[in-house]
Amino acid sequence: MIIQRIPKQVTKAPSGAAVSSMPLHEVAIPLDKSITAQYMADHAYRECKRSLMIARQNRLNGDHEDVAFFLNDAAEFRRIYQAFANAVDVMGGL
Repeated sequence: MIIQRIPKQVTKAPSGAAVSSMPLHEVAIPLDKSITAQYMADHAYRECKRSLMIARQNRLNGDHEDVAFFLNDAAEFRRIYQAFANAVDVMGGL
């Protein structure tokens, strides 16, 4: 079994903070290939759309608490998508 080591800078968060609440400019994600960044951007895009779809369904069901949660989730994935899309641009595309 192969175990990949995750660099410390990816997993380290300020004490008491969730990694998802860290500003992206404080998270270092080592990327040596633009295809990796593109894959992550595509994944974040799909998850953003999925969260929006779930939020819409919950709105139709009248569950406002879940709507707020999934809209926030979608915003996080959108932010992640933008960061990885920018990384692809910086690396010169695929």
